[in-house]
Amino acid sequence: MDSKPRSTITLYRGWDEPGRYVWSPFVTKVEFRLRTSRTPYSNAIGSTHAGPRGKIPYLEITTPNQPTECLADSALVLRTLSSRGVITDVNASLTPSQKGQDLAIRALMEDKLYFCHTHERWIKNYYTMRDHVLWSMPYPMRVIIGILAYRGNVRKLHDQGTGRFTDAEIRALIREVWEGISGMLEDSMRKAKDRDCFWILGGNEPTEADATVFGFIASVLVCDAGPESRALVKEEFPVLVEYAGRIHQQWFPDYEIWG
Repeated sequence: MDSKPRSTITLYRGWDEPGRYVWSPFVTKVEFRLRTSRTPYSNAIGSTHAGPRGKIPYLEITTPNQPTECLADSALVLRTLSSRGVITDVNASLTPSQKGQDLAIRALMEDKLYFCHTHERWIKNYYTMRDHVLWSMPYPMRVIIGILAYRGNVRKLHDQGTGRFTDAEIRALIREVWEGISGMLEDSMRKAKDRDCFWILGGNEPTEADATVFGFIASVLVCDAGPESRALVKEEFPVLVEYAGRIHQQWFPDYEIWG
């Protein structure tokens, strides 16, 4: 009989939207890894102010008779859970070359596409993004904090480099990323044949890159502050929607699917 105390996991997603995907790709990335590892967890709202790194998502691990542990930053959260055997180490069986490809895909999405999406959401569709992200604040405070957030994102994007491009150049960068991901998924779908899901590296099981790719696709499909990206993905890259739809059916059947 196992006498080891059971831990409970709570994922703080930032929004009071049970049964729905949130706009953050990093939240869905963590949920994907928990669900595909069949690791029980519950969702809560939380906030950037309460999170240990000032970021969403963050995760609490509660174990009887032990201090509550709080983890933040999606990559560090997953690395920690994987090292402890709480979730499956999905990249353990990859070759060094495959691990490099997996890392490159994640970097492409998280270190390039993310900033392009930030520009589209926080700069081009500011009011929609402000009212969604700052939903819990009274309107006067929302206006003040929203202005600070806008200025902060302008400065961040300028320093990072994306903010120095024109709107047309940023749209071209977004298209280039999705074209590359679409091409890889089309190849994988052909190889998968009758499997329920197909994966970005073409294997039989998902890798860390799939968590990131699915998180970003789901984010694009549900985010009202990124209408251009949503139209691009839905109208020009159907394999992305097919890929995400199959994952949704198998691993997120309790969630409302995008329109």
